[in-house]
Amino acid sequence: MLFTSIAASAQSKEQMSTEVRQREVYYWQLVEQNDTTAYKTLWHEEFIGYPGNDTSNKSHIANWIGDLFKDKDIKYTVDVHKKAVNVVDNIVMTFYDEDDIFTNIKTGIVKKETYKITHTWKKFGGTWLIIGGMDGFKK
Repeated sequence: MLFTSIAASAQSKEQMSTEVRQREVYYWQLVEQNDTTAYKTLWHEEFIGYPGNDTSNKSHIANWIGDLFKDKDIKYTVDVHKKAVNVVDNIVMTFYDEDDIFTNIKTGIVKKETYKITHTWKKFGGTWLIIGGMDGFKK
C-alpha cells in the first residue's frame, strides 16, 4: 500500500514537471513570435518578480519583448538550457540558462547574451501560471 502511494505521488510530480516544462517552451515560442498578448496570459494577476534590474508586476512584464524586434535587420532567436525543476506540493520551480541570439540578416554577425532564469508556477483552474520569477545576466 505504501509503495503504491509513493509511486502515485512521484507520477503526479512528474506530470506537473512535464506540464510546466511545456509551458516554458510555449513561453519562449511567444517571445520569439513577439506575441505579447498571449505572453501576458502566462502570468498570474498578482505576480511580482525580478525580471531585470527592478521588480515588476504583470502590467510591465512584457515591456522588454518589443525591444528585441526594433531593428528589422536583426533576427532574434532563443536557446534554453534546462538546469533543474523542483516540485513542492502544488508549486513548480524551473531553473535554466537562456541564450538570446541576435543574428544580423545582412552581415551574418551573431551576438549572444546569456541569462539565468527561474520561474515559480502554480496551477489555477487547470492552467499553470507564473507567480514569481527572476532573471540575471550570466557572465
